[in-house]
Amino acid sequence: MNEIPFPTCADDITAEWMREALAAGGLRESPQVTALEIEQLSDVSNAMGNLFRCRLIARNGSTVHPHSVVVKLPSSNAIAHRLAKWLSLYRREYVFYSNVAPSARIRVPSLYFGNLDSRGDRLVLVLEDLAGMEAVSQSVGVGVEKARRAIREIAEIQGQFWEKADDPALADCGEFLTVKHRRIMQSLFLLTLPLAFERFGELFTTDTRRQAEALGSKIDAHFASVAEGPRTIVHGDFRADNVLFGGERQNGMAVIDWQGCGIGCGMYDVAFFNATSLTTEDRRRYEHDALSEYHDIVCRTGAKNFTRDDCWNSYRQNMLGTLMPMILGAGGIDMNDKAIVNQTRELLGRTLTAIEDLDSWEFLPGRDGPLSSSGAFSFISRCGYRAYTFMLRMRKRKGQ
Repeated sequence: MNEIPFPTCADDITAEWMREALAAGGLRESPQVTALEIEQLSDVSNAMGNLFRCRLIARNGSTVHPHSVVVKLPSSNAIAHRLAKWLSLYRREYVFYSNVAPSARIRVPSLYFGNLDSRGDRLVLVLEDLAGMEAVSQSVGVGVEKARRAIREIAEIQGQFWEKADDPALADCGEFLTVKHRRIMQSLFLLTLPLAFERFGELFTTDTRRQAEALGSKIDAHFASVAEGPRTIVHGDFRADNVLFGGERQNGMAVIDWQGCGIGCGMYDVAFFNATSLTTEDRRRYEHDALSEYHDIVCRTGAKNFTRDDCWNSYRQNMLGTLMPMILGAGGIDMNDKAIVNQTRELLGRTLTAIEDLDSWEFLPGRDGPLSSSGAFSFISRCGYRAYTFMLRMRKRKGQ
């Protein structure tokens, strides 16, 4: 497998390369591929990677089986590539498709070929093309019925691996957010929070602005506290853009983009999906039923001593953590892209409303002692944030 080169762009994905990759992945009986038609797929919802749909053409000009595949490569954006390496995103996705997916109780694209280099910054995945399935726009919202199916799916795999971090399939998954990753996220949150306030200030009340700033220096502590609960596999970015519906079966569904997966609190996926992929009205109408159904499934498939109250309180606590990716997105988007700006405004507004509805601020961690590692990091973060916002105010005044 190591002798097959890593493509870096579409030009590197040749018919010869595809033949070798498919053969290495076990498709030795497929007709010989002599040509490819390559289409770059949109990477708006997949900023940490580049996706290419490749139609496979045989010697006589006919398509072969599989007739098309999707090739996933690392991001060509230097900043995104560096962040993906820091967060081990390429390694995580490779491990999921190689080790977890074959036995997982969830529909995902089949892996035809995959390779990851030892440093974790070069990746190639050749995946089943699910072109007959479609994602529903997050800004529109998936609706209650599709949301119910999505929560059932994630409950099945999370129940399967509930408190089974020692399962051989999960051996190389690693933590959903390690201490290093939590602190990277805390730093990024505080760097992007002032921009989020500036761009979407109308969504924040005086109180929610203060609470968001308080959360900023406690991202590490929050996710450490959440991780003390029941542990299972976490998708990490479970939202409408990463759930496909339809296909050959009318009620078909598949989950894609497993770059953020790891071992952690599964309720994060449920909270993030409900906050971002349903309208506020649908979430309010549906979430109690969703949590009840999730609880029933994970208890049937693996969870022990997990009460309905445990489930509900974990949901409320994890809802607080969903503000982190929304703030990072709000502070990092291209403000010239009006569609992305409007979507971000909608999703951030939904998330803040969900946190308020559930009184999730109740779970904001208290201050650790200054001599503890997390307490010291929180103190440094608060001081750094104050200095940073002071500098931004001074710069703004000079520019007036």
